[in-house]
Amino acid sequence: MKKKRFQQKKVIVCCGEKMTSLTIRPWMQVGFVLVCLAAAYWVLQTSVLYFFSNDLIRTREIALAEKQSENNRLKKELAYYQNRVEQSEKLALDIQQAHKDILDKVDLLVSEEIKNAEGGFEKVEKLLKENGAPISTLLQKVKKEENVGGPYIPDMSSALLTFPYAQKLTTVYDKVDYLESLVTLSDQMPLGYPISETRISAAFGSRKDPFTGKRARHEGIDIAAALKTPVHATAPGVVKRAFTNGAYGKFIEIEHEAGFMTRYAHLSEILVKKGDVIQTGDKIGLTGNTGRSTGPHLHYEILIGKNPVNPYRFLRTQRGKSNV
Repeated sequence: MKKKRFQQKKVIVCCGEKMTSLTIRPWMQVGFVLVCLAAAYWVLQTSVLYFFSNDLIRTREIALAEKQSENNRLKKELAYYQNRVEQSEKLALDIQQAHKDILDKVDLLVSEEIKNAEGGFEKVEKLLKENGAPISTLLQKVKKEENVGGPYIPDMSSALLTFPYAQKLTTVYDKVDYLESLVTLSDQMPLGYPISETRISAAFGSRKDPFTGKRARHEGIDIAAALKTPVHATAPGVVKRAFTNGAYGKFIEIEHEAGFMTRYAHLSEILVKKGDVIQTGDKIGLTGNTGRSTGPHLHYEILIGKNPVNPYRFLRTQRGKSNV
């Protein structure tokens, strides 16, 4: 027969001379064992948590230290980049100021050049207006007749500047474009003398005809010169006519840009032919005494469109060149 693990027991407890008998029943024994087991479990669990929690705390402390180190590093990097940004902003301000100084100087220089270039046209400006070809109209023709091209590449230079500087840059560019147009027009206009001799023997307009003695219209200027003095083109252009032309004698007609035309008459020799492209200063002939002429000289005409104008102001006007 199997013996029960928990049986009722009697225990005698001595307290001095007094003795007491206690009966310990089975359920008391079971309760005591359960209490002991619970206590043991609590002690074991507490011990395990204590040791493992220490490891967890240490792990967290290490992770926290690493995060703190990373945070310190990021703070240093942030301070470094903030310093770089401040330096960049200062540099940008310095560059902006440098741009402003340069633009101011360029603006002043271009304005002076424009004033000089416009001043160079003073002698012919009134004459051009009288013949329906003011400078403004000729400048429009210059822009239309420029040979230009190429791909479109946006200019980002002004986009890098703040508004006042960008506006200033645009203004300077506009002035430079205007100055270039003035210089181009000056290059295209028949300016200066076609020969080295400068003695005018017959002026433009009404005069006494050298053969009949009657009043007659003279649509050019006669410049006295030794026989076979070189004659030079006063502007670039294309030879439209080069032949013996009655009263003009040996004769050259050159068509220029912006509506100008020049004529050279009474030549002894013609050194160009129809269709030749001529540059300013090219030798095109030699002075002579051919046609209706009383002696060696050059008859020189300037026409705007089909209208002859007085060449005198063109002779006295220097060809402008810009230093910008």
